[in-house]
Amino acid sequence: MVNYDRCICINFPRNGLANKVKKKILIADNIRNSLEREQSILNRASFEIFTTLSGRKALELHKAHAMDLIIISLELADISGDSLCAMIRQDNQLKNVALLITCSNDPVCIERATHCGANAYMIKPFHSEQFASKVTALLSIKRRQRYRVLLKASIKGQQPGVFFYCSTRDISTSGIMIETEQALAEGDVLTISFVLPGFGHISADGEIRRMERIGASYGYGIRFRDLSHKQHQAIEVFILSRSGHKT
Repeated sequence: MVNYDRCICINFPRNGLANKVKKKILIADNIRNSLEREQSILNRASFEIFTTLSGRKALELHKAHAMDLIIISLELADISGDSLCAMIRQDNQLKNVALLITCSNDPVCIERATHCGANAYMIKPFHSEQFASKVTALLSIKRRQRYRVLLKASIKGQQPGVFFYCSTRDISTSGIMIETEQALAEGDVLTISFVLPGFGHISADGEIRRMERIGASYGYGIRFRDLSHKQHQAIEVFILSRSGHKT
């Protein structure tokens, strides 16, 4: 772990992800010390790890090795992490990869991390359990060829500026299923804001039509109220692309 831009191996807990082909993880972030701490407890299944501190080198490595997960610092020296993420999502040959942004606990940084096409973000410093859980979840997303879009939501009619983050479980042209630790009620109207890979920013109101408990979190089925024709088409194209059909 002394030199960057080389391949190393670290371990993650087994949860059905291990197989004969090693998952490839690219870390474009200076989190060496954190990774060394992870190795003491994450010791069940090996992964092939590539590291770099350069956004341009990260792009080259992904082109050459087809990563399963890329962990990107928001503040890279040559290319900002959100710009790198956007570049990957806009490239048809590179976009099918899970992306995790790491950033500081700052509202501006978090806003950038949530609007660049990443699947998730983590605030530094993070705990080993958080890191292991996030990585295994994102690798599972890659395996299923599904993408959990990070959303920003607010309850309409509540105090301005009060919002929370959640992630998708499913999306259609009529509505979206979200997962969050935020307790909501059936009938609540939310303003949902997210970046749809290949399209860009979408913001729409939706009403909670159903709910379920998922461990410590909640799942809510939301029906869209005011999608524009352009947004409707973008979601339709996105769903078809994920299912492997042509439009």
